[in-house]
Amino acid sequence: MRWYAFLLSSLLSASMLATQSVKTLDKVNGKTNGTPCVQAFLNADLLQDGVFLSKKSKGIITVTKDKVNKIYFNVTLKSNIGKKDEPPIYLRFIKQKQLDISEILEYAEEGDEIYIEEFVPSLNKINLNCTPASIIVGSNL
Repeated sequence: MRWYAFLLSSLLSASMLATQSVKTLDKVNGKTNGTPCVQAFLNADLLQDGVFLSKKSKGIITVTKDKVNKIYFNVTLKSNIGKKDEPPIYLRFIKQKQLDISEILEYAEEGDEIYIEEFVPSLNKINLNCTPASIIVGSNL
């Protein structure tokens, strides 16, 4: 009888864990429309998502969300540094109200990606369906 109780409880536990992990994956891989949740500006000019930005660009980045100007944001530079079969390096600037683009581009190479997302003080409040704004570093465009 104990054997059946053990087997039944094991099956119930496994099915509950499987259901929980599917819900978590739905949150992470949720349906996003590809439109960033934030809008990034360089010197008050809107940076279109996926745009190429010259390494020699100058100016101040600010971010808005839902008509709220100058929110706190994080910037992540994803750099491959040209080494084959090695993982990329990530450089993060956290909780910025505004940021001089030259501070990021100092570390960037052509083809690197810059991601801009809203700063959220707690992991529990992050909207995992929110796509960050992205910029690609180009050569002297």
